[in-house]
Amino acid sequence: MLCAPLELFDLANNPTITNVIRSVHIMSLHTSLRPIAIRLAASQLNCVEIIGAIIDLAETSTSEDVRVLMDRLTLRTPELLLLGLAQLQPIRSGLHRDLLIKLLSIFLIGHANTSLVISILWRVQPTLLLEGLLDMYKKDPTSVPRILDIVQEAKILVHILHADVPFFTLDLAALAARRQNLNLGKWLTERLNEDGVPFAIACVEFLEKKCTDEMIRHSQGNSNVATVHLSKGVVQIFSRVLSDSPLPQQDGEKLWKIMQFYSQMLSQLDDDTTPTEERSLPPGYGPEMNGDPSTEIEDMVRSYFERLYTGELSAEQFIAVLNACHDSKDPKQADFFSCTVHTLLDEARFFNQYPDHELAVTGKLLGLLIDKHLISYSLLRLALKHVLDALNHPLGTKMFNFGILALAQFRNRLSEWPQYTMLLSKITGIKEYPPIMDSIATALQQLANTVHVDSEGRVLNSPSVSERTHLSRDHARSPAPSTSATTSVTGKQVDAKSPMVISKGGLLEKSSAYANSYTPPPSDVQEKIAFAINNLSLSNMHDKVSQLDPLLDENTWGWFSHYLVVRRVTLERNNHELYASLLNTLEKPPLCDMVVEETYKNIQILLKAEGTAASQTDRNALKALGSWLGRMTLARNKPIRHKDLSFKDLLLDFYDSNKLILAIPLTCKVLQEAQDSKIFKPPNPWLMRILKLLAELYWHEELRLNLKFEIELLYKTLNLDLNEIEPTTLLEERQQARATMNINDVHHQYQKGNDLEQPKLLSQQQQQQQSTITSKSVPAPSSIQQAKLEDTHEKTFNIDVTTLITRLQFSPAVLHTFDQQPITKRIIFNAISESYKNVASSAIATAANIACISARHFVLKDFATDPDEMKLKRAAHKMVGTLSGSLSIATCKEPLCNAIINSIRAQFAQIQLPEAAADEIGGSIILDNIELMEAFIDQLGQMRAIAEVDRVISASYSSRRVHKEQHIRSPYFDVLSYQGSPHNISLPDILRPNGSIDAEQMQVYDAFDQLPIHGPEARVTNFQDNEPTVASSGGGLPSKLPGEPVHSPQQDDTTNGGNTISDSKLEALLAEMDRCVRQACNSTVQNFKELSPDHELYQFLRQFFMFIRNSGIPVQHMQTFTEKVVLALFESNNILTLEAYTVFLQIILELYPMLAKEVIGWLVYADDERKYNAQVTAMCMSYDLVPMEEYDTQLSRLIRAKADGIMDYAALLIKLCLLSNNSSSILEDHVLSVAALNQLVEDGEAPPSVVAVISDLRFQYEKPYSHVKNTDVDYLELRMLLAEWTRFCLHPLSSETMLDTFAAQILQKITISKEKQSAFLRLCIQTSIQQYMTFCSLPLPQQARMKESTDSVARLIACMVSVQVNKKGNADAASSLLNDALSVCVLLLAHCHEVQGRDFDQRPFLRLFISSYIEVNKKAPALNPVVSFSEIFYSIRPTVVPGFAFSWLQLISHRVVLSDLLAGNDMERWKLCRKLIIVLMDFLGMIVDEGGLGVQSAQLFYRSTLRTLVVLLHDFPEFLSHYYMEFVVAIPHSCVQIRNLILSAFPRTMRLPDPSAPDMELDGLPEYNENPIISTDYIQLLSDDDFTSSATLTFYHQVLQFLKKDHLDDHDTKSSISSLHQLEFVSYHADRMEALVLFLGVQTINANNTSYENIGSNPAVLVYIYLLEQMSPQGRYLLLNAIVDQLRYPNTHTYFFRTVVLHLFATQAEDIKENITRVLLERLIVNRPHPWGLLATFIELLSAPNFWQHNFIHAAPDFERLFDNVSR
Repeated sequence: MLCAPLELFDLANNPTITNVIRSVHIMSLHTSLRPIAIRLAASQLNCVEIIGAIIDLAETSTSEDVRVLMDRLTLRTPELLLLGLAQLQPIRSGLHRDLLIKLLSIFLIGHANTSLVISILWRVQPTLLLEGLLDMYKKDPTSVPRILDIVQEAKILVHILHADVPFFTLDLAALAARRQNLNLGKWLTERLNEDGVPFAIACVEFLEKKCTDEMIRHSQGNSNVATVHLSKGVVQIFSRVLSDSPLPQQDGEKLWKIMQFYSQMLSQLDDDTTPTEERSLPPGYGPEMNGDPSTEIEDMVRSYFERLYTGELSAEQFIAVLNACHDSKDPKQADFFSCTVHTLLDEARFFNQYPDHELAVTGKLLGLLIDKHLISYSLLRLALKHVLDALNHPLGTKMFNFGILALAQFRNRLSEWPQYTMLLSKITGIKEYPPIMDSIATALQQLANTVHVDSEGRVLNSPSVSERTHLSRDHARSPAPSTSATTSVTGKQVDAKSPMVISKGGLLEKSSAYANSYTPPPSDVQEKIAFAINNLSLSNMHDKVSQLDPLLDENTWGWFSHYLVVRRVTLERNNHELYASLLNTLEKPPLCDMVVEETYKNIQILLKAEGTAASQTDRNALKALGSWLGRMTLARNKPIRHKDLSFKDLLLDFYDSNKLILAIPLTCKVLQEAQDSKIFKPPNPWLMRILKLLAELYWHEELRLNLKFEIELLYKTLNLDLNEIEPTTLLEERQQARATMNINDVHHQYQKGNDLEQPKLLSQQQQQQQSTITSKSVPAPSSIQQAKLEDTHEKTFNIDVTTLITRLQFSPAVLHTFDQQPITKRIIFNAISESYKNVASSAIATAANIACISARHFVLKDFATDPDEMKLKRAAHKMVGTLSGSLSIATCKEPLCNAIINSIRAQFAQIQLPEAAADEIGGSIILDNIELMEAFIDQLGQMRAIAEVDRVISASYSSRRVHKEQHIRSPYFDVLSYQGSPHNISLPDILRPNGSIDAEQMQVYDAFDQLPIHGPEARVTNFQDNEPTVASSGGGLPSKLPGEPVHSPQQDDTTNGGNTISDSKLEALLAEMDRCVRQACNSTVQNFKELSPDHELYQFLRQFFMFIRNSGIPVQHMQTFTEKVVLALFESNNILTLEAYTVFLQIILELYPMLAKEVIGWLVYADDERKYNAQVTAMCMSYDLVPMEEYDTQLSRLIRAKADGIMDYAALLIKLCLLSNNSSSILEDHVLSVAALNQLVEDGEAPPSVVAVISDLRFQYEKPYSHVKNTDVDYLELRMLLAEWTRFCLHPLSSETMLDTFAAQILQKITISKEKQSAFLRLCIQTSIQQYMTFCSLPLPQQARMKESTDSVARLIACMVSVQVNKKGNADAASSLLNDALSVCVLLLAHCHEVQGRDFDQRPFLRLFISSYIEVNKKAPALNPVVSFSEIFYSIRPTVVPGFAFSWLQLISHRVVLSDLLAGNDMERWKLCRKLIIVLMDFLGMIVDEGGLGVQSAQLFYRSTLRTLVVLLHDFPEFLSHYYMEFVVAIPHSCVQIRNLILSAFPRTMRLPDPSAPDMELDGLPEYNENPIISTDYIQLLSDDDFTSSATLTFYHQVLQFLKKDHLDDHDTKSSISSLHQLEFVSYHADRMEALVLFLGVQTINANNTSYENIGSNPAVLVYIYLLEQMSPQGRYLLLNAIVDQLRYPNTHTYFFRTVVLHLFATQAEDIKENITRVLLERLIVNRPHPWGLLATFIELLSAPNFWQHNFIHAAPDFERLFDNVSR
């Protein structure tokens, strides 16, 4: 059921079930998540009931199967499974609970659809989500960042923070405040106002726990304490808020102590400090700090900063004041110094928002603080970190200028911090400032002179940082010369107001470029804007806009655009639509323009930055900016100007610079937004030029898979086929130039930078050439080979790392080091070369030895009886290559890395460079190139092992060649396989070598290439340019000439003569194919399909398929072979040969899809007259080797151009495809060619062959209508109209407007006369039915076309009706056209049903009806098509057309039809549905009367009817309740469950009480006073006779006669039968019985004097009693059923008839009591549902006195058990 196709069983769209993901859930999601949710909603698992049913089965004997099924569903659709299980409450079983925990943890830990699942889960079961988050937090308190990411992405942070879990919410709120996602002070204040003292105490306990964890971490040095640290700002907010709240004395003291401890530890939150450092902390930052500075001190500090920024006080004067306060013993002065430093460092995070002048003054002040030794230890580290972060911004930005100003003040102290100075030296922007660079160079030189290194490379007698600091402190005390804010540090002005110089080299996260182009708003405005954006959603958009609009004036637009793009758009890709909607709602076009300009600027920053390509974060930011740019421009039909961003130039430039990893994703993300554009979507020329360039990159460049995926995704988004877009040729000219440039660059690099390595490389090449001459080995006995193998593998071999070095990637910092210290590059290359020689060579040799020995034993044993030398070689290569490469990596990866770092460190020490720099450079190089180095080792290991294994088992190769050349008839056996193999053990037959190895056994060795141990993707790097060679001292592998490619092990069978072997083998295969075909032609078989499955030709084709699939023959060889096959195909002289070679070609093209493009290109576009072979083309079309639509287009062009020989060829092709028995080809496939030929005939320019073909086509389409006397209709013209329409409908670029225009043209042509319109409708419908049936009988790939014809005809009818409706005054014409089309469908259905009989296929008519209804309802809803279709459905009801019964039931129960009939409480439509349901019941009754439900088809129809009624009961219960009387009359009495189902309907607004509740009083229900609504006119049945309420015998007799049917009309017959016997044959009108019973009950209920205590004297009850006494058993049964039918939901009718039933059971005779019990019991023993009144009556009947003592209950043991079960 879960795997059933939607066409067969659409469970997700069944209206009777509860969907897991409903439409309301989808609409609440973000737009980017809706496509995923829609896809999941279409799954069969989107059903809560089916998930519940599976969970219920877990407690049965099938529990293990249920667990297996759940595991599969967890892998397949975990989203639906989790959401469905969450909606099943309460927990039903242990499996239910375990699955919830498991699935929730999957999405909490991380999943692609976490955001979707969390958003929906919060709506359906928020408690479960909160419990999952709490459980995640309890297990790992450090998971708070992940929890915050989850709730922030789902926009539920505010709701989660309202949870009554103090520790969890406080930890989450603290982190959210740290990320600026929450106003912590405001939130704490609100919670304190709500919860009061308990929450304040919880906050104190939370701080106490955090403080304890921090103390443990610092005291024990344990960095693995499971907690998230609190930032200084968060602690201060807690302190400020809690100090203002009332706390108990004990908790107040505890808070004071906590703040004391935190004041001591605040300086240690970033780095640990020693006790000595702690004692040296400045005033106000040690244990003596008594809390926050006073208000007086804060005001004083604020006034000094105001004087500083207004120019009244210079930075030097401020520093002089701070210097005096620093050494003062006055507490106020100490507090002033502490507060000043505290304020300055805390404001660092807002520096990027400072105006230019204030930022420049602040930078100078910070630099002077450092230079004057006024701060130290952790505060000094923090200040230096702020300066370094500022310098990492792009050159010319105001933050970079701030860093330069600060650095200029303390540049003389750089020698104290060697690592810091090294980091500064790597910043390229500082080169623009020579004085600072001189200071850095001087500091580095001093460091190099003071470092002493021993023999082992360790640093000796180097003064520590603290010593250097104290040594220089006295010198620094002397007053420094005063400089102004515009001091020329570099020889140029560094004024903060100077314009930006350059914007390059920086990353977006560290860049505030262009920030000085605006004035930031006040901090409170910024906080309000950030808070509003944090809580923004589509639901509260207008509220947030009303908050933001007053804050966003023209002065803040610049800051807001920068904030929105950098802080929001780049980080929150899922919220792009939200932010775009915000800008639209704000209605500020200039602001939108500024946002777009800001986007351009940040894109340029990332594109120009050197580190963007190496940073995944920056690449993601670039893609996010691309999507945003496309949404803000293309999606709004605004162009992207060439001067702002030229995608063509970007792709070409980045192609040359090897940075397509940036250009392609950016371009694709921008262009994807064109799908929502009206101007820039295909075929826009600007867009198509870029798409063609991307296509060229896709097809002609070896792009990474992720880049190809980006291009594929773009094409899919734009609904384009990548195969149909013609690529450009822009890159062809650049490829040769780029290759030449790369060769020159490498040559120049190694002639200039690697002079030390050149002699070494030359000697290695000479040794390799010498080893090539002497490396020829002769096959030796196995023992000698084994000894040589073990001997040679212990020796090392030379490794040429030239190719590896040319591919190394270096970070910008390392490249900067190369520029400053050119000798370091030589050191690094030498270290890599020596490390590979000393470490990798021996490890690779050992690994190859082990792999060779293992592979030798395995392959010789498995291939002992296989004479194929190539199979043995391929298996040995695959096994030994994989084992050796993986083992080499595992054994030498870590030692090699350590050796490289040690070698760099030793050589750095020799030239007196710091050891720390060596570790940093070596680690950076290894980290950037580890995958490349692994790939190099892997390929070396494979090459070494393959050469050795070939040498070791060369004797086995030779023995197989000898056996083949001498044509030895005896079976082959390799005697060498005995050596080292346990052949003395008796193996079972299945494991014993026996003949050749088949493809399945060979798959064991082929699978080595797919093993996960084969490493990451980088390990298959192909080192083909100057491939590294391995020269063994024993002469193993031959050397390669420079530039000669080295083939991978997987292609080894094509090397060393493999090309010749492949060609010869393919020639032999083609000759064998020719022999098999000729042999088949000599037999009596005329058709390929007539061959038996075991025919030699079939066997050869199967063997050929396996050989080609497993051999790995190169494409270039297969291309030559394919050309020969095509030539043989065109030389075929009979049908069997032609079809055989077509199948042969099909096999090749399936295995080599790249060749299919070449073959199709030649067949379709080549200007070669040899291809004009109609039989070959027709055969290729029948096997789908030629795209028919593309071929038809090209052929029609040739026909119109009147190419040589094309006319006769086209005529013969049309004749073969359309006039023969070729069922796979229809007119729609050749409509353009036929139209071109027909035009030639009309113009009188057609040759006789074309005229004959057109005449035959016209006769073929007129033949079915030859009996119609109408000579004015051209059926060929009508048929071509339909074919053109079908082709146009299936075209991917067709739109609704185009279709309506085309339909109007068709309508204009066919409405010339009524006869032509009728003929066209009949032809369309009949053709669609025929094509549906034709394609149903074809193979599976072609069956996909069977729906095209019916759907296109349905769409044509809808479009024509829509065209008529849209014309004023043509509504009647549209209705007439629709009725005509439906009438033709009905007539054709009736004709096929009558003619075909039992072979009638109802599927095409079902598809046509339902497609027509959906299309017409969509295109012309004003026409009210449900009425017309309902009448049509009634005319083809199952009682009239029984062969269409199942499809008819599916039609009326379709979700669209049923909802249109019953939704909206339209009584006229309800009557239409009532009529359809009644005829459904009539047909069901006919089935029951004729043969019962014993036949399988009858059972299936019964179950389908039952499901239809279940849908009605669930979705439209009022409909069943209103017309229940007519339905139950039509239902057969044996269909008790259906009767119960209809009677169970009750209004949606009613809640039924539980009749089985022990304290339930059923007599006093308020619902008993409400009359039910009955839409059936039951009084009409009684209108013929006038009944009065007088209880006379005459009246009773009249009633009895009114109910009888007269079957015994003959008086003599009546007199001859006894009265008792005659009573048994009397039958009654069931409809009259129902009407009479209800009428009497309603009259009694409406009488105001009705007494239920004395119900026995009621006239209606007296009539019931009389009828029970006088009627036959059948009549009594019908009467009691009619009474019980009124026992429905609680109402006046149910109460009255319940009382009647209980009275009759209490007062009547035993046989009547038995009849009452039977009627009630047979309704209760069937499956649910049961009517409420029925249950209530039976429960009260069971509680009646002496009920269990009646004889009929104890008549049989089975009856007793039945009553006992029902009573439970």
